[in-house]
Amino acid sequence: MLVLANVFETHIYAISSMFLGFVLCSIPLVVMEEKEVMKGKYQNIIFSIIGAGLVILISVFNPAADVNVGDLTFGSAVYIFVCGAVAITAMVLPGISGSTLLLIFGLYLPIVSAIKEFLHMNFSYFPALLVFGLGIIVGIVSIIKLIRMCLEKFRSQTIYAIVGLMIGSLFSIVQGPTTLDVPQNAMSFQTFHIVFFILGGVIIFGLQRMRSVMEKKEEK
Repeated sequence: MLVLANVFETHIYAISSMFLGFVLCSIPLVVMEEKEVMKGKYQNIIFSIIGAGLVILISVFNPAADVNVGDLTFGSAVYIFVCGAVAITAMVLPGISGSTLLLIFGLYLPIVSAIKEFLHMNFSYFPALLVFGLGIIVGIVSIIKLIRMCLEKFRSQTIYAIVGLMIGSLFSIVQGPTTLDVPQNAMSFQTFHIVFFILGGVIIFGLQRMRSVMEKKEEK
């Protein structure tokens, strides 16, 4: 975790490029896996537009800019709690990770940094981590059930919304450097790292391949 925080701070553009690879390569995989529930229901693309628009709005207004995980206020505590509850839903959301959701909310680096500070015996960060943990617990016992219900009863609409979230998250990743403690410019073509982007894609397709192999073994 300490290494992760340092790497994220010092190599933000490389890490952001890798996250772009993760997401861009995950989108076609989700579409291929869910093509039967998406096919012929193209009116549900409105849910993709809503999902993408929501993520972009969150990134633009960046509520996390006013969150100081080392000096918690009631408002920031509520925001961290909600983000923890939402981020854990990635357990049941195809193609999107908890890390990506935290990037969208602008809390990925603050939470990782808070863990680093706590491990260095800086207990001023403990309240934020406690609130985040409570949010995760609430998300597990409540929001995940809601997501599963949506996937069972409204799968097409939910998948379209997830694809929209993934598309919108590309904007959040590009804007990620602006959320650092010492803000940097948003990622551009000049700061984009093609090698790390490809690495992200390779990891995603590798994980997908491993999953396919394991599923075949279970069928036997």
